[in-house]
Amino acid sequence: MENFYVVEAEDNPSVFCDDEKGIIEIEGRSLPENVDTFYNPVIEWVKKYIENPKPETTISLGFEYLNSSSSKKILEILSLLKKLLPDHKLKIIWKYRSDDEDMYEEGKDFEKMTNLDFTFNIT
Repeated sequence: MENFYVVEAEDNPSVFCDDEKGIIEIEGRSLPENVDTFYNPVIEWVKKYIENPKPETTISLGFEYLNSSSSKKILEILSLLKKLLPDHKLKIIWKYRSDDEDMYEEGKDFEKMTNLDFTFNIT
C-alpha cells in the first residue's frame, strides 16, 4: 500500500497517511470546495489500511477551521478507525491552539460522538 499525501492549500488541510508507521495526519483549514472530492480518497485509503493495520495506529488532527461538511467526513474516518478496536491500539491526538476554545470543544464533541479516548494537545 502506498503512502497518501495532500499538500495544504488555502481551503484544504494537509493530509499524510503512512501505512508502514500506522500514522494519519490531517492539519490546517478544512473548507474544501467539494468535500467529497477532497476526503473520499482519504476515506478509501483508510478502508484499505484497516484491512491490514499496524498493531498501533495514530491519527493526529489539528484544524484551524473545520466546516460542517468536513466534520462529517472526519467523523466517518474516525468511525472507520474505531473498527480496529479492541484487537489493535488506536491513538487519537486532537491539536488546537491555546486561544481556540471552539476547536477544543469541537474535539470534545468528536470524542463524545465516537466514544473514543482523545489526547488533547495545545500547539
